[in-house]
Amino acid sequence: METRTAEKKHTVIVALRDKQSLASLLDLACRMAKTMEASILAVHVVEVPVTLDLSAQSDELDSAGKVVLKEAQRQVQKGFGVISTELIRARHAGQAIVDEAKQHGSDLLVLGYCHKNPISEVLLGSTAQYVMRHAPCRVIVEVPAPVKSTTA
Repeated sequence: METRTAEKKHTVIVALRDKQSLASLLDLACRMAKTMEASILAVHVVEVPVTLDLSAQSDELDSAGKVVLKEAQRQVQKGFGVISTELIRARHAGQAIVDEAKQHGSDLLVLGYCHKNPISEVLLGSTAQYVMRHAPCRVIVEVPAPVKSTTA
């Protein structure tokens, strides 16, 4: 008698912040997912200030994230197929991304690094740093090339 165990479906989560980094992050996530024979979950985290309730009705808060996720679905439809998307409201994006990875049993997280003010990163940390330290899976962080100054 042969015993079979159902294989767990692999999952790649790609955290999308804005339309500027969307294409490169999706390309990376799709290439990795194809190699791993994995599904893709694209997430956008809306960081809600403590002065607002996380469940407050606000199209203004969610609108940019909805646009990013809709564009993500459109871009990958041709080359990869259907992906799942999720708009998340949280106080801290890094923690929300890690929580999603745990909840979905993700095999890989793909996210971008946004160059911020160095002082704020030292004091507050960055989303990428938090995710790298706390993720339950492998993490790929895409760092954009530095913007070259045109002034001589």
